[in-house]
Amino acid sequence: MTQIPQLNRDGEAAWRRFKQHLEWSDHFALVFIFNSDPRVTEIFRERLADIYRARVTRLRTFEVADPSELAEILLPKLLRPGVGVTALDAPYWIDLSRHAENTWRDARLNFLARLNEQRESLRRTLTRPLILALPAGERDQVKALVPDLWAIRDFSLESASTLLDATPIAQAAPAPAKEAIEFPLSDDEHQLIAEWERVRERDLLERGMLLAAESAIEVYLHKARFGDAENTSQHALALARRLAQSSGETPQALRDLSASLNNVGHVAQALSRWDEARAAYRDALAIAETLTRAMPENDDYQTLREKFARSLAELENVASSH
Repeated sequence: MTQIPQLNRDGEAAWRRFKQHLEWSDHFALVFIFNSDPRVTEIFRERLADIYRARVTRLRTFEVADPSELAEILLPKLLRPGVGVTALDAPYWIDLSRHAENTWRDARLNFLARLNEQRESLRRTLTRPLILALPAGERDQVKALVPDLWAIRDFSLESASTLLDATPIAQAAPAPAKEAIEFPLSDDEHQLIAEWERVRERDLLERGMLLAAESAIEVYLHKARFGDAENTSQHALALARRLAQSSGETPQALRDLSASLNNVGHVAQALSRWDEARAAYRDALAIAETLTRAMPENDDYQTLREKFARSLAELENVASSH
């Protein structure tokens, strides 16, 4: 038996309220979680991350290594997010509860004061919920310091130990893996897979890796090697996100990100994971539509938008028959 923290009845009720507020928020919403027990906060974060991991967009989390970064780096990211960030609908989770030092406390309060001053800009800019995890001991200070920000909050919670159930539970044994059927590769397919494995081992931040991954995914799907296809599509998606971020979200990088999302959708559809495929196609389509609006004269982006729209429509036809 392993002692694994679990939410009790009150904790589950608090989680449902929290989740419901986020599900109802298709625009900006502000959530405060005051952390008096990090285990509860972590359960909330992990559950929320699982929800958005299934939707491919991922929960957007921010890690700050130095208190000066709150105002110098994090604040500009919130007030001026890139076009790719706004196109992918996912909440922002910012955990500022881990440091008790006075320098961190002062930086946190200054950061919140700056948010309070620019709350209207924040509400116009962010299209998804913003979740702030803060130390429980600063709750009264926050309410007094940022009354306007506090007034527009949608939900708040203090993550106390009373929300936990310490009953030991057994860890379930992993289910045995099913034996996969391997289909032989042609010489050309061998070369495509070998090229992908070569560039993957080098792990360079280069666009060529995305092209090699896309060719490998096509081979894996054609040969029903779905595990390899899923691993490659997720690897390529992570790389596309890194390339978009490092390039300042150029149109080319965003186009590549949308194509990677579309590939994730193809793999999920092949595995009959309809919700995951639908989310991936919708995210790809959202980016393509953003690019089309920004550069309507570019026929490539219009073609891309139509391609992703067809993928989504075809998915709905397939899913409805199952």
